[in-house]
Amino acid sequence: MIIELTVHHPPKLVEPERVDRLHAVCHGDPKDMHYDEFVQEGPDWDHVWVDIALLRARALEQVDDPTFEQQFENMIAYARRKEWLNALGTRVRAHLER
Repeated sequence: MIIELTVHHPPKLVEPERVDRLHAVCHGDPKDMHYDEFVQEGPDWDHVWVDIALLRARALEQVDDPTFEQQFENMIAYARRKEWLNALGTRVRAHLER
């Protein structure tokens, strides 16, 4: 799952079927990106926080695979084991690629 971040547009989910690698592609300085309820500034400028419920909902709008939900749950479980979720368990930390 790849999220595109730009200065002028809200975050956009691309390649939602790729649950093997969640990250955000940043087109510019992370401090200048357009953030919203879906994607917020992360704990540092190398990561962002992604809302898990919105990520699931947006992916399900695009993916037509009966195994997707289980793959998504496995991805979030892996992130939980790695301690990549926020304290409430509602957001997952994603690496920023520039």
